[in-house]
Amino acid sequence: MHAALECFLVALRLGLTSFGGPVAHVSYFREEYVARRGWVDESRFGELMSLTQFIPGPGSSQLGAAIGYERAGITGGIAAWIGFTLPSAIVLVLVAMGMGDLASDPAQGALRGLKLVALAVVAGAWMGMRSSLAPDLRRLALALVVFTALWVFQAPWMTVVMITLAGFVGVFTLSAGEKIEGTTSQGRGILGWLAMLSFFVLLFWSMGHSGPLAGIYRAGSLVFGGGHVVLPLLQESMVGGDYMSKEVFLGGYGATQAVPGPVFTFAAFLGVKAGIFENPWLGAGAALIAVFLPGMLLLGGTLKIWARLRGKRWAQRAVKGANAAVVGVLGVALLRMATDGTVAGWVDAFAVAILFLILRKKWVPVWALVLIAAGGGALLA
Repeated sequence: MHAALECFLVALRLGLTSFGGPVAHVSYFREEYVARRGWVDESRFGELMSLTQFIPGPGSSQLGAAIGYERAGITGGIAAWIGFTLPSAIVLVLVAMGMGDLASDPAQGALRGLKLVALAVVAGAWMGMRSSLAPDLRRLALALVVFTALWVFQAPWMTVVMITLAGFVGVFTLSAGEKIEGTTSQGRGILGWLAMLSFFVLLFWSMGHSGPLAGIYRAGSLVFGGGHVVLPLLQESMVGGDYMSKEVFLGGYGATQAVPGPVFTFAAFLGVKAGIFENPWLGAGAALIAVFLPGMLLLGGTLKIWARLRGKRWAQRAVKGANAAVVGVLGVALLRMATDGTVAGWVDAFAVAILFLILRKKWVPVWALVLIAAGGGALLA
């Protein structure tokens, strides 16, 4: 099978079954790409996750695209993004066109089951990443400091600050380990800088325009911290620009919570309701490109420039520190998922424990367990 097609098919399956938001997506990715397929090892996975936390945009989609790039180059990265994005985008276009009922009792029951399995997946991922990315006392201490800081200070930009500080501390306190060869190809570096330049040119263009596509691109350019943080910026441009009512906007955002894949596919709903190009499918496609493009341009620039630096010993020590910080970041996300109403009582807690045990023992593949949890929730509802 062609490597890019393989990236698309694997990402498509993830796009159909990865519920629970960006943090849960990372856990699904780790299970699929690291544990099951071995496309990247644990260290490289943590390295890519750290890099995607530094830049604005949809972190989980950027991580998936980066792994696709590792597997099959630019075509692999694009194929992975399309596969992961396509299922939820299609559902949201249909919802915007008036199809589908996501408010029924079975749908809400399925959503409850999906939230519980997502919590179990994240817990398993945290345990695995803790043992590999923070195995010694120094890195575990770094992870604990990051965890504490992010729990106390919840501003989205704090994640970037803490990963940066952990990387800086790692330069002076951690060992580099085995030597890793960096890439010194001049062409790759030039392409990286061109991607960065394109990002800023389009950002300045969007700031001078008030149309829906400009507003969506601007929102995708300025958001750190995952898909949910993009809501205020999108609301400002869509509702404030009189492209739709607040009720329609929030209804579409609610529907986004009931579908798998990246939260940024909410833009597909907005593209339909804002009447972009006066065609629902063209409008949705344009809006999706507008919201994902800034993050992907920055990812392309970051990956290509980083390829020239990762062979440096100081850079390897910085990555070890940043990877330890990722353990703290995921730990905070796990605790917030467990305390934000996902677990409503002892029955939910017992269900999470059973799902976690099934995942640890590998009795059922993750994607199958997601379907089982959704079906069970729908039946119980």
